[in-house]
Amino acid sequence: MAQTVEVSVDEQGQIVIPLEAVGLLGLSVGMTLVAEKADEGGIRLRVEPEAPVLVEKGGVLVVRAEPLGDVAEAVRQERGRRVQELVSRAGL
Repeated sequence: MAQTVEVSVDEQGQIVIPLEAVGLLGLSVGMTLVAEKADEGGIRLRVEPEAPVLVEKGGVLVVRAEPLGDVAEAVRQERGRRVQELVSRAGL
């Protein structure tokens, strides 16, 4: 279900989003939002994804980014899946 929040435009032309709505919408200070003219009329705000930062390590470009979830849990799950696959292949 889409969530709707009323915003306003201040005297300097800036869109003001109420502080309680910032958390509700998953926004954080410093995020870039893009205003788009909607096909059905009105406007649509969307989050502009941050450009990935590329750094060179050992002559190879790699992306420096924050993990989207619990990396340790993802590794545990993948290891468990692989163990189950090996057990299945071995017929145990």
